[in-house]
Amino acid sequence: MKEKLLFISAENPFPQDSGGKLRTGNILNILLAKYDVDLLTYPGSKEPEAIPSLTVHEVQRTMNYRKAMLRSLYKWRNCSYMSHVDVDMKEKITELCSQHAYSHVFISHSLLGCCIDIVRRSLPGTVIITDAHNFESGLSAQLAGRKKGIAKVFYSLNAAWTRRDELKLMDKTNLLLTTSEQDGLSFKALSFKNSFKVHVIPNFIRMGDYRTNTLYPKEPWIILPGNMNYFPNINAATYFYRQIYPLVKARVPDIKWYIVGRDVHPEVAALADNDPSIIITGYVDSVADYIRKAQVVIAPLQEGSGTRLKILEAWALKTPVVSSTKGAEGLLYEHSANIMIADDPVTFAESVTLLLQDHEKGLVLADRAYQTLLANYEVESVREKLLSLV
Repeated sequence: MKEKLLFISAENPFPQDSGGKLRTGNILNILLAKYDVDLLTYPGSKEPEAIPSLTVHEVQRTMNYRKAMLRSLYKWRNCSYMSHVDVDMKEKITELCSQHAYSHVFISHSLLGCCIDIVRRSLPGTVIITDAHNFESGLSAQLAGRKKGIAKVFYSLNAAWTRRDELKLMDKTNLLLTTSEQDGLSFKALSFKNSFKVHVIPNFIRMGDYRTNTLYPKEPWIILPGNMNYFPNINAATYFYRQIYPLVKARVPDIKWYIVGRDVHPEVAALADNDPSIIITGYVDSVADYIRKAQVVIAPLQEGSGTRLKILEAWALKTPVVSSTKGAEGLLYEHSANIMIADDPVTFAESVTLLLQDHEKGLVLADRAYQTLLANYEVESVREKLLSLV
């Protein structure tokens, strides 16, 4: 008989339509082979199919961004709604922990650290594993650096509160998982005495989710996939539009640029207002179908943390990638071998244009990236390590 594990996630991993949900769902899928899992989460956009060994407990979400921002001012916590899920989840966590002697509790995001004390009150001896997803205090500091006036003051405080809570998290959790060596080193630098708790579980994908018998012809498209309400993606889209896209269009006039992702921010939506070559899809059921058809995936990120699952998806679908160094951070890559790296507008535009015009180069790049993926970022390459830790 399997042991029981409580899995707490603010983002419902069903459907897996974002990078965070992909990581959460893929880790959950591995743990189901070892545990009977109670998943505590918010309702998703679709009813999940029945999965053996998984029981889903949903609580209604009352905490929105505005409420979280106001609550952060007197709780001195990060202003993300995730940092305030205790408002909605405290009662259910207490109920589940009183009913089941969970051997392990998995918390799927460092911003959910407020849940640890709730768990510990009922189950003081349980093993708690936290999957950080990102080094959030670093992200918050990057966001503060772009603000001015009172907004800069608020987000600077937000970064300080997040750093303090990450320190508390490292004291309270038994294990802390990060997506990259860079994030792991950042957490270790916060607390040397707790550095032994930090382990890298890279982002990974299940190749079975990407195989298809349908052949998709490549179109003269470039694609920027991702959640378009996430500030690194917003800034990446506007940076590409202002400084890189005009250079690409000058060389490839019939180009189409697809921005594919949910929760489109007004700044991103405005990019297509006066340019019919830019197509903003909003939410789609399958981002993979767009990536398959595109000739190039772009990742012109200037800030961020963790590793980009959308790059891994492009590698799985054999679509070549042009990225900034920040966009490819945490991944094993070699410039011009399995990815094109460019950190200035002219070089980025030249790399995109090269792949649009030299299809053979794109095929070689994509094939090498696919081999890198299979060796390092496919589910079987991380399963053993994850199950040895959890």
